[in-house]
Amino acid sequence: MLSLARGALPVLVGGLSVAAAFAADDFESDIRPVLVEHCQACHAPDSENRVRFLEARSAADIAGNRDVWSNVAMQLRNRTMPPTGPQPSEGDRLRISAWIERTLRETACQAGEQVGPATVRRLTRSEYENTVRDLFGLPLEVAELFPVDGSGGEGFENNGATLYLSPLLLERYLEVARKVLAEVIATPSLQRSFVAKDLLPDRVPDEHDSIEMAPGEAVSRAVSVYEDDEYAFRVWIKAPEPDGLPRAEVLVDGTVAAEIQFVWSAAEAASRQATIPLSRGEHSISFAVGRDSFPLRLVSLGLDQPAVELSPAKREAHFRLFGLEPGEATLAPRRAAARVLGRFLARAFRRPVTEGEVELFLEPFDRSAERGAPYEESMRMALTAALVAPDFLFRIEAVPEGSGPQPLADHELATRLSYFLWGTMPDPELRHLAAAGRLRDDTVLAEQVDRLLDHPRSRYFARTFIGQWLGTKDVGGRVAPTLNEVQHFYTPRIAADMREEPVLLFQRMLDEDRSLLEFIDADYTYLTERLAQHYGMPGAVQGNDFQLVALPGGRRGGLLGLGGMLAMNAEYKRSSPVLRGVWTHETLLGTRMPAPPPETPRLEAAAGEAHQLTAREMLQRHRAEPACAACHDIIDPIGFALENYDWLGRWRDVHADGRPVDATGAFPSGETFDGLAGLREALLGRKDDVLRQIARKVFGYALGRGMSNLDDCTIQRIVTKLASSDYGARSLVREIALSKPFRYVQASPN
Repeated sequence: MLSLARGALPVLVGGLSVAAAFAADDFESDIRPVLVEHCQACHAPDSENRVRFLEARSAADIAGNRDVWSNVAMQLRNRTMPPTGPQPSEGDRLRISAWIERTLRETACQAGEQVGPATVRRLTRSEYENTVRDLFGLPLEVAELFPVDGSGGEGFENNGATLYLSPLLLERYLEVARKVLAEVIATPSLQRSFVAKDLLPDRVPDEHDSIEMAPGEAVSRAVSVYEDDEYAFRVWIKAPEPDGLPRAEVLVDGTVAAEIQFVWSAAEAASRQATIPLSRGEHSISFAVGRDSFPLRLVSLGLDQPAVELSPAKREAHFRLFGLEPGEATLAPRRAAARVLGRFLARAFRRPVTEGEVELFLEPFDRSAERGAPYEESMRMALTAALVAPDFLFRIEAVPEGSGPQPLADHELATRLSYFLWGTMPDPELRHLAAAGRLRDDTVLAEQVDRLLDHPRSRYFARTFIGQWLGTKDVGGRVAPTLNEVQHFYTPRIAADMREEPVLLFQRMLDEDRSLLEFIDADYTYLTERLAQHYGMPGAVQGNDFQLVALPGGRRGGLLGLGGMLAMNAEYKRSSPVLRGVWTHETLLGTRMPAPPPETPRLEAAAGEAHQLTAREMLQRHRAEPACAACHDIIDPIGFALENYDWLGRWRDVHADGRPVDATGAFPSGETFDGLAGLREALLGRKDDVLRQIARKVFGYALGRGMSNLDDCTIQRIVTKLASSDYGARSLVREIALSKPFRYVQASPN
C-alpha cells in the first residue's frame, strides 16, 4: 500500500502520473485522521450537528452517504470548511478531496444506474430560433432579440436549472411571436371607407349624404389596423365657397399625424390625401377642421394600406400554414381554423393534442372574428397565443407515477433526441416513429441517432457543444478580443476561423466515428489561408475556405494546439501557463482546481521585477510560498509545455527579449515532458480521465442538467463500452442516447 505523508501532493491530483493512487483502506490511516483533526469539533459521531460525516469508518461508509461526502470534497476544495480554527494544508485539501471523489466514482454502481427527474426546460434562444424556423419553413433570425441564456450544470446554456422565465422575458416572447407571424402570414391590405353617417359624433347627413363642419369641429372613427405601415388617408368634401381655403388636421389617438390644405381648382377641391403612419392595433382616427379655417362639407373619409408585393418565401410559408394562397377566402373559416390549429399545435407542442386544447386556442380566433377581423388576422391571434404557451416555450416531460424509473413517453423521447442533436423540434420521421411506438426499440433508436448525425443539421450540435464546452465561442469577443491595435495581424475573420476550427475537428470525428482521443493527439486540423498565415504556416492552404491539413510536425492538432484555446487562456500580450494549465485540468481531465486564497498577491507583485522575468521565472518565485506551491506544482507544468505559443496562439521559438522558450515540464512525481508532443503523451497516459470527462460533458449536454456522482456509474459503463469502437465519437453519442438516464425518467425526490 502506498502511503503519503500529510502535506505531500499525491499524483492523483496531478492526474498525469503513473504512480498508484490511494487504496480503499487508506481512509482509516491517511484520510480520516486529518478530517478528525480539523472537523471533529462540529462533525463528530456524537455531535448535535446533523451532518455527522465522521461516523464513517471505511470507504464503504462513504459510498453509502454519497451526497454528504460529495459536499465534503467540494467544501475542502473551495476552502469553505473548516470555517475557523487551524486549517488543513493545501496539499491535504487537494489529496483528500481527490480521494473522496475517486472513491465515490468507483463505488457509483453499487446502487445501480440512476435516472434523473422529469424536467420542465425552457427552450434556449437558439433552440427557439431553430424551432420557429422549422415550424414555418422560413429562416427567421430571432435569437438575438432575446437576452443571452446563462450557463449552468456542466457549463451549457441548455441547463434546465438556469432557464427560468421572467415577466420581462415573457413580454419579449409575445413581441417576437408577433414579429414571426408578420413574416409568415399575408394579411389582406386594409381598405376602409366611411360615409358621414358612419362617423362620430352622430350627425344627420343632408340629401347629398354630407355633413357641414364648422371651424374647430371634428369627427372620428375607430379602426383596427393589422400591420405596421404608412397608410393613405383620403378626404372627400364639397366646397362651400370658391374663395375659401379650408384647412384640416388628421389625428391618430388624439395626436396630430398630418395636415391637409385644400385648394380651389375644379380637379382638386373635391378630395385631398395625406400619408399617416399607423402601428398595429386599435386606433381612433379623427378629422378636424382648423379653428382658423373656412367651413367645409364632408362627404367621406377613407383609409388605404398600400399594396405590397409578397416575396415568394412568404407566399410559400403562408400556403404551407393555411393551405390557401394569400387573399384566398375560405367558405367555413372556423372549421378551417380548427383544422390548421390542430395540425400546428401538434407540431409546436411536439406531441398529440386533444380537441379540448384546439378549442382553447380557437377562443382568440373567435373573439377576433366577432370584431370583424379577416380570417388571416383572427388566425394570427390564435397562433400568437400558441407561440407563448408553456407547451411551446418549454420542453415538458410528464412526471411518472411512483418513485421508480419509468420510460419516457414516445414523443418526449423524440423531443430529447432531436434537441440533443439538432437543437430543434422532431422532424416528420421522428414524429411518425414516436406515434407508432417504435422509437423505444434499441435498433430503431440507434438508427435515428445515425440519421440525425448524418444530416447537415447536426452541425448545430457540433458547434454548440464545442463552443460552450471549450469556451471558444467567445473568442474574438468577450475573450481574446480583436482590438484595433492588433488588427493588422489578428482580425475578426481570424477570430471567426479560430472559433470554427475545433467545430470542424469534432464534426469529422462524428462523421467518421473517429477516436475521442483525437481531441488530444490529432495529426490534422482545418485551416484557411489567413489562419495558416497567423499560425506561421504560409503556403499550407490556398484560399479562405476551410481545408483539411495534415500536421506531421506536431506543432498543431488536437485541442491543445488550437489558436482559439491558446488565445483565450492568455493575458494581454503575455501567455499564461496558469490559465492554460487550469483549463487543461478542468476541461480535459475534469479536475476541479480551487480558486487561489483571498490573500494571494498578484503574480507580478509576488515576483517583483516582473518585466524582467519570463512567466516561468515569475511562477518559480510564486511557488516559493507553500500555500501557492500545492496547486501550482500541478498546474504550471502543463502551461510550461505550451509556452511555444504566444498570447494569440502563434508559434514562437524565442521570447520577445530574445531568450529561447523553455517548454519543458515536470510533475511532483518526477514525470517530465517537453512541449506539446510530450504533453500529449502525458495526457494519453491518463486517457481514462480524459474519456470520462468527455463522456460526462456530452452526457450533461444531452440531458440538459448537471452531472452528479450518481451519474458516474452510467458514465463509466459508457466509456467501457466505447473501447470496442476505439472510443469513437459517434459511438459515444449513440451510447448516450441508448442509456437508461436518457430514455427514462422518475419523479423528483421529496
